[in-house]
Amino acid sequence: MNLKFAKYLIIILLLASCGKQEIEIKNYGFPKDKKGSLNISLEFSEFKNYGNLIDKIREIKCNDSIPKIVIKEKNLIRNIYPTEHCEPMIFDPDGKHYVTFRKGKPFEWQTITEILPGSFSKKLTEDFSYYRNSEKLENYLIIIESERNEKINGIEKFIIDITQEYDKLETDLKLNFVFWEVVPHLPPPVNEKENE
Repeated sequence: MNLKFAKYLIIILLLASCGKQEIEIKNYGFPKDKKGSLNISLEFSEFKNYGNLIDKIREIKCNDSIPKIVIKEKNLIRNIYPTEHCEPMIFDPDGKHYVTFRKGKPFEWQTITEILPGSFSKKLTEDFSYYRNSEKLENYLIIIESERNEKINGIEKFIIDITQEYDKLETDLKLNFVFWEVVPHLPPPVNEKENE
């Protein structure tokens, strides 16, 4: 009789633990909390290539809406609010802020040095720290770039891993993401005097 009671007790406890679990939501970047603002959710799985992703982010932002990349995990939703400016702006941060994706892997800017998961903590505090014009840390900035026709494999995993490292910092400073395409390097202009 005690065995039957123990079985029922175990079943009841298992069912109780399977009840509705609370989902945590974390935001990265600058979400707009204004009433009437239109957040448009995007997921990486919706896009064929990187060019489609950045075009959609720009289209949403430039039509007075807010793009929000949603990454769903078991009990956690990560909302990434990318920084995007509709008007081209002159902005050239140090190369240290860049992560270039090739074949689903993150590389340091203009190198063949792969960024390994074990280095994310150091990269975040050293390379992705953004100071603008002062010695005081203002926020964290990561510029993700890739070729337009590149698949977006690996970007979602990179963002999950780097946001986990950011969460460990327990800081009030924002973690900002920018999505740009790789700008091809053009040869310097030909000096006419050299041609003569």
